[in-house]
Amino acid sequence: MTRIHFAADHGGHELGRALAEHATTAGFDVVWHGAETVDAGDDYPIHAIAVGQAVVADQDNGVDAFAVLVVEEAVAGVVAANKVNGARAVTVSSPRAAVNARGVVDANVLVIEGIAFPESVWLTAWAFATSPMEQTVQRGRQILQIEEFENAGTIEGWAVQLEPEQIAVRHD
Repeated sequence: MTRIHFAADHGGHELGRALAEHATTAGFDVVWHGAETVDAGDDYPIHAIAVGQAVVADQDNGVDAFAVLVVEEAVAGVVAANKVNGARAVTVSSPRAAVNARGVVDANVLVIEGIAFPESVWLTAWAFATSPMEQTVQRGRQILQIEEFENAGTIEGWAVQLEPEQIAVRHD
């Protein structure tokens, strides 16, 4: 079962809770990292980092996991979540863009603005959580280059030597 880590700041609390309920109803394993009630002083970086760390820890342990962060300003949440080593946070405007974000960069954190419409944004979150990364040598190599820079501060090319048999292929 896919796990989705949810959190929201004061500007996205209502929508974040509604999306978490949708995900629970849809059969996802939901973990809530946000405040239980709206707190006007609730700042996005705390929640962005919490869901980023949670999804990376789960994925490192072989758990099929993603995160959804709902905040007042999505671009700010993307910047904060991407400070977590291994988090690849994006904000998208449609289910198609969510599928693309998963397929191209193996995004694992979806950041949504709190003013979005619950019904349409649920379709985007569902598409995000149910779409795989493209299992190609090129996509795998590109992700490894990003991770190499993230961890070593350089792209010296060790990831460029990736061969097809080194890519984990899903058989969905």
